[in-house]
Amino acid sequence: MSRLLRLARAAIGLVAAIGAAHESRAAHRPPKPPRSSAPAAPISGNPDSKAKAAGAAGIPLSLTDAVSLALRDNRTIRGAYIDRITQKFSLRVAEDGFMPHLGLSGGAVRQTIAGITTTSLDVTPGVTALLPTGATVTFSWADHASEGAGIRTRSTGSVLSVTQPLLRGGGVDVTLAPIRSARLSEQGNRLRLKATVSETIGQAIYAYRDLLRAQRAMVLAQAAVRRAEEILEINRALIEAGRMAAVEIVQSEADLENQRLGVLGATRSLDSARLKLLDLLALDLGTPILATESTEPAQVATDLPHLMAVAFAQRPDYLGQLLALEQTKLGLVVAENARLWDLSLFATRSVGRTAITGPQGSVTGQSDTTVGLAFNAPLNDLQREQPFVQATASRQSAELQLETIRRGIELQIRSSASDVAIRWRQLEGARRARDLAARAVEIEREKLKAGRSANYQVRSLETYLRSADVQLLDSVIGYLNTLTLLDIQLGTTLDTWHVALRD
Repeated sequence: MSRLLRLARAAIGLVAAIGAAHESRAAHRPPKPPRSSAPAAPISGNPDSKAKAAGAAGIPLSLTDAVSLALRDNRTIRGAYIDRITQKFSLRVAEDGFMPHLGLSGGAVRQTIAGITTTSLDVTPGVTALLPTGATVTFSWADHASEGAGIRTRSTGSVLSVTQPLLRGGGVDVTLAPIRSARLSEQGNRLRLKATVSETIGQAIYAYRDLLRAQRAMVLAQAAVRRAEEILEINRALIEAGRMAAVEIVQSEADLENQRLGVLGATRSLDSARLKLLDLLALDLGTPILATESTEPAQVATDLPHLMAVAFAQRPDYLGQLLALEQTKLGLVVAENARLWDLSLFATRSVGRTAITGPQGSVTGQSDTTVGLAFNAPLNDLQREQPFVQATASRQSAELQLETIRRGIELQIRSSASDVAIRWRQLEGARRARDLAARAVEIEREKLKAGRSANYQVRSLETYLRSADVQLLDSVIGYLNTLTLLDIQLGTTLDTWHVALRD
């Protein structure tokens, strides 16, 4: 009774989790792909009876549910979104460099010297702005007030200064290079987030299919036990009829025990696959889930030129390297500018007024203007050349890396496209081989009942049938996983599952 209560609680928790995952489809909406929307179909045997038996063993979980739960609760994705907080703030900091920066300084002092007490107050607000041309504009307003020995002094003044680099540090391209590089980095961060989510979806799909494989392997192992039991019953009937020696049943009994051992191994693999998927989905490790997706894939045609075009337009690593190359070009512009002499034009305008109240009161004003050029010309400093050499090497390395990635993508897509076609032919061959093996076993068992065959012949064909069942299962899962791998290599996983990043 307690076991049933625990199973019911786990079922309620999983159903609630799946419902919450589907409610957040505005951020992650993975619909069922066409090739896996059919109901579950066992590879062999009676589908209805096995479906009922499976339903009693766990909570049904479709592939769409698994992907939804992975998108909602996977720790890797949650960590990636946490990293995006600091990454987006870094872009804000870079863009803030061209915003006017306000400041306020000042102080209050009261001192007594030689019996004379003086009180003074200073307040100086200011603003500084960097212009796209590289010019720095600073404006400040100073206000000073003091009182002592019956004399009050009030001084106010404003200063406006402009400095425009003409060579080193000047120009729109050089000044805007940091913010442009930061924006490129932000695009790269978004691509890395896309790659992380795509890889996590792929891991969830692979883990789900591992569970599906383990479930089918359990069905096959149990079917092998039933066939071994039937052969044992046939042998006993033949012995009772005097048509078989009693010692020959030992081989059938040994074969039955071996098949039971196979069921234990399949049980262990099933538990391992279930735990792996539950951990990836961040669910309670005690939840009895049951994969229900179809294992009857449809053939998918591959058009290599189209696949290449899609990969180069969608792959996060290729697009990210293009952004990295653009960043090295910006770095080269800045490094080349850093080789120039320092030559700046500066201008300052200050206006002030001082008022003294007392026995010798007075009011004076001032207005000053300064305009000039400043330069600094190192003649033999190799350190000024080092950033340019490094930037040139970085650009060449980025171009080489881009070509390496491009060649790697072409190799992957060609290999996967060929693998899809080959695995489909293997799947068709495995289906025919399994059907023929099952037919051969059926014929040989009828011959054994009629006394026209021997035990070893039936066992040999049974062994071949078990191998054919496993080969068919591996071919089905392998073909489905190859399609998933191709989807990841194309960079279209998010489009396939209609996932919109919350970014």
